[in-house]
Amino acid sequence: MPDLRSTSRVRPRQLAVLLAALGASLAPLQSTPAAGTTGPAPMVGNASLSLAQASSVADHVIDQALATPTGAGPADTSVRTQQFLLRDLGLQTPIELRGIDQSVYLPLSVRLDETVQKARLRLNYTFSPGLLPDLSQIKVFINDEVLGTVPAVKGKLGSPQTLDIDLDPRYFTEYAKLRLQFIGHYTMDCEYPFHTSLWAQVSNQSVLELTTRRLPLRNDLSLLPTPFFDVRDASRVRLPFVMAGTPPLDVVRSAGVLSSWFGAMASYRGADFPVSDKLPAGHSIVLATNEHRPTGVEIPQVEAPTLKMVDHPSDPGAKVLLVMGRDAAQLSQAVDALVLGQAALSGEQASVGKVELPARLAAHDAPNIVKTGTVLKLGQLVGNAQALQVTGTTLPVIRMPLRLPADTFAWRTEGVPIELRYRYTPPAQLGTARLAVQINDQLVESFLLRPAGATNSQSQRMLLPFLEIGGTFDRQALIVPAFQLGSTNELQFRFEIPPVESSRCRDTVLVSQASIDADSTIDLRNLEHYATLPNLAMYANSGFPFTKFADLAETALVLPDVPGTQVIETALGLLGQMGAATGVAGTRVQVIGASQVKTVADRDLLVIATGDAPAPLDGWRQALPSHLDGDARGNAPLTRFSDTASEWFTGALPRKYPGTAWAEWKSEGPLAALMAFESPLSAGRSVVALQATDPAVLGAMRAAMLDPGKVAGMQGDLVLLRGAQMEAFRVGDVYQVGDLRWWRWMWFQMRGHPLLLVALVGLISLLLALTIYRALRARAERRVQGES
Repeated sequence: MPDLRSTSRVRPRQLAVLLAALGASLAPLQSTPAAGTTGPAPMVGNASLSLAQASSVADHVIDQALATPTGAGPADTSVRTQQFLLRDLGLQTPIELRGIDQSVYLPLSVRLDETVQKARLRLNYTFSPGLLPDLSQIKVFINDEVLGTVPAVKGKLGSPQTLDIDLDPRYFTEYAKLRLQFIGHYTMDCEYPFHTSLWAQVSNQSVLELTTRRLPLRNDLSLLPTPFFDVRDASRVRLPFVMAGTPPLDVVRSAGVLSSWFGAMASYRGADFPVSDKLPAGHSIVLATNEHRPTGVEIPQVEAPTLKMVDHPSDPGAKVLLVMGRDAAQLSQAVDALVLGQAALSGEQASVGKVELPARLAAHDAPNIVKTGTVLKLGQLVGNAQALQVTGTTLPVIRMPLRLPADTFAWRTEGVPIELRYRYTPPAQLGTARLAVQINDQLVESFLLRPAGATNSQSQRMLLPFLEIGGTFDRQALIVPAFQLGSTNELQFRFEIPPVESSRCRDTVLVSQASIDADSTIDLRNLEHYATLPNLAMYANSGFPFTKFADLAETALVLPDVPGTQVIETALGLLGQMGAATGVAGTRVQVIGASQVKTVADRDLLVIATGDAPAPLDGWRQALPSHLDGDARGNAPLTRFSDTASEWFTGALPRKYPGTAWAEWKSEGPLAALMAFESPLSAGRSVVALQATDPAVLGAMRAAMLDPGKVAGMQGDLVLLRGAQMEAFRVGDVYQVGDLRWWRWMWFQMRGHPLLLVALVGLISLLLALTIYRALRARAERRVQGES
């Protein structure tokens, strides 16, 4: 990246762009800080901007200039401060930097509608006690510009330390990278680059604190989904929905489709959708019809489905997306148009003419879920081919997500075959380097990496060097055991190539490279779809059975006939979570009141109920694992769940008490229950119900479902949440859904009945023996008749 001081010639337009960028970047630093914030951070490192950085900033400034009409008021001065753990930026575990020179890179990004005013890195680190303090350090870069150094201090080596480093905010662009480079020395004489004393550890609990100021954007639908969702923002999405005080269920359905769309985009971030009848601060979505409209925002009467982006009336810089229709049907059309045709929208306002939903998605057809029954190339599991290659003195792990349908059935199968092709820098000696293949941090198989020209003892083939990186090509076949597979998996390829042993005095350090070929394959043809339900682990992790059809074509959301704010918030959050699991908006979900539940008997039901509105659960008491009705509570005898492997792979544990057992009592205090059972309306259909003693407790269960630690404990058919304590139970009967080949179905049904299996095998043997006996006897009779 060229620096301005080394640029010999700058064109007039480049100079104008540069001056605009510098003015825009310096103006916020000279402005008065907002109340409760400190002034700008001191400048660290080189204060000049490179031409590429200046152009990027200038383009952003030009866009913002277009956003502000002539005569507009002053720019928005709203400020917020956020803290990000390095773990949130991708550093999954504390990292140990080794050698005389090693770096780690972390992605940074700034929202389109924000500019960084102040940045500070609180680095938690530990230096090796064997380092020379005057020569060893950690350098901090943003976009390859040195913004700070962390020196090794004599007397503190070997003990954890913390240092606050102020970072120049001008170097934070929309897409940036944070680089931590360790430079270590242990002797003033010649040194071995990989000496064991050359290390420094950086904690993933280190904190990056950013203070940002909101920038005004123009009202243009082409920006969507920005600023309501910005892919640059790695934090959890919080997007308020504004509706009439008591919105009809048809309006709630439209909000649910939108929340599933935003949830699909939010993905791993998670999403919350607060609901209000008044316009809150910040960006928000307003859903309104001519009859049902919230207060505090000017909404025009419309005669067609309409989308319009407007400025927030009381929060400068914030935007409001108006989704409008003459009635609920038109509002639904406007939502469908936004979800399906967002890329074609432009201007401040758009009216929708005609919307046709695409054909129903097939089962297990979703962008975020791998389709079984096929042979898949590993290159299809990653978004960027660069993710299949690693470079360095110590090679990072190559990671590939493998998300299978929750009802994937691998019982009694050999596993999943992988044909692996890979390339690597050849090691100096045989037996010193290897490739470890793992899934979910569990070892699958390990292979030796042979030097160039070596012969594979099994196939006696020569390993040929390849010219691209001067390395070696090889291939291996392996099988991932079925018991190591879940619904959410990660394939990991760990190349371990030790450095070449050499004398201490060496000027250069050899860098290794390795890659997995994109045309390596994984064979999923032997996997079928069959599941034992109820299983809350499947629902909590993947939204199953509802996400079996990603557009939610066979899902009905059952709410109280007049749902309250907390119920609607919970419903939107759950639909957003399903969108995150599939990557698709639930455009075919149906939302009905509890009194109409019999009209959707042919669908799987997601029920949200509270103590003051328990219907329809109060009519299904015989099927319920538990029941909450204010301070009146009841449940079948509870068996604490303890066997995750049995639940996931071999079917749920049987009930230990008769189905008629039931206990009731009265008790005070908050309690939330997540339960699953077979639908009383239709055999083979499922019900997942979220019930709470009062509406305020629903939020606690919803928060638990966003907590990976608590989600891991959601199993069985009943989860009870009392404050911070959560317990899982197996209470009710089980049932199966899906299809198996007849012989696999028979063996699976017999798995828990060995005596019956022995009797069946005996019967088959007897029938076979009788058949053979009769055939031999008939043959003998024919032979006797022929001789006579």
